[in-house]
Amino acid sequence: MADIKQVMDTLAADFDIDDAAPEYERLYANEEPPLNGVFAIIHAELNRHFRFMNTKIRAGRHFNADPSRELIDLIGELNGVRRALKRVGMSLVVRDDYQRTIEACNHFLVPSGGSTIPDWMNEIDIERFEPVLSVADRAPQRAGAVAPDLVLVGEGSFAFVHKFVDPLYGITFAVKRAKNSVSERDLERFRKEFELLSSIRFPYVVEAYQYDPDRNSFTMEYCDETLNTYIRRTNAELPWASRKRIALQFLYGLNFLHARGILHRDISRNNVLVKHFDSGAVLVKLSDFGLHKGDKSDFTRTDTELKGTILDPTLESFKDFAVVNDIYAAGAIISYIFSGRQALGGCEGDVEVIVQKATHARPNARYATVLAMIQDIESLRPPTGESLTPAEAPA
Repeated sequence: MADIKQVMDTLAADFDIDDAAPEYERLYANEEPPLNGVFAIIHAELNRHFRFMNTKIRAGRHFNADPSRELIDLIGELNGVRRALKRVGMSLVVRDDYQRTIEACNHFLVPSGGSTIPDWMNEIDIERFEPVLSVADRAPQRAGAVAPDLVLVGEGSFAFVHKFVDPLYGITFAVKRAKNSVSERDLERFRKEFELLSSIRFPYVVEAYQYDPDRNSFTMEYCDETLNTYIRRTNAELPWASRKRIALQFLYGLNFLHARGILHRDISRNNVLVKHFDSGAVLVKLSDFGLHKGDKSDFTRTDTELKGTILDPTLESFKDFAVVNDIYAAGAIISYIFSGRQALGGCEGDVEVIVQKATHARPNARYATVLAMIQDIESLRPPTGESLTPAEAPA
């Protein structure tokens, strides 16, 4: 575990805590330095951006480019504080309403051209009199604890996936472990997958927690099944409204990645996972980022062999993979969600129009962004005889 003094000194250096506004610093008088100043600065900056966003919600719903970039950076700094505290066994807690607002911002903020605030987002309640950030108690130490039993739940080309129940908390986690036979290059991909997943936190992307270099494995969030098995199992009774909600969750996750310059490059029915909750509610989450590529990465510069499950027929070389190729795969997933059929062409009406545009034979005729695809899905109305009420659709 990292040294707590070193972590706190680093946080103090990262934030100019002497400039913390007194009215916010008073809210965090119970926190130890430098966290009182760090939290005061972050809280004040969140409020500044949220106030400006409220003015835009009332007038046009266009959140300007500079504030979009600044808020993206601020959320990144908040996540950096979360990771730093985690290294010393401390948990950053963000009050639920602010956490929900941050998560909502994550899936529509883009770094250039300004951001369109979705119609479903209401004005934000600005908190000026109570803290919205805190630190939970340290995680208990578990030296000498008996290792839990692992159960194999999946296998891919390069890794096994097991699940286990944490004996202290009773929560199920997954462990992804690279096969001994993988090449050094594929092992590097495996490490980069962990680095990506552990650096982001978004409701529609699986989380990764800890890497074990001795076993070439990492612990991650556990999901109950794949989209492939979920749709196949529930297709006969799954309401249209649930299909729409699942489709949007998937697209929100992909839009989050694209807005940060990340191409998934291996979207498939088995790489979208489903997590179950009470009353039949579900969340879908993107997973398996072994082939992902960031906009500053040259890791796949020399790769030409086509990889992935859903292959765009217009793609000739994997090194030329672009946003439109991820959008092709997204179109195939949307088709499967709404029709239950693996082949394209199974949808009807406006849904089929969206699928055809996403998978158009000419890439320049496809959606230019996932956000544009989201807007068309959001505008869909249910077929005759179907309801769009939340009570009818648990997903």
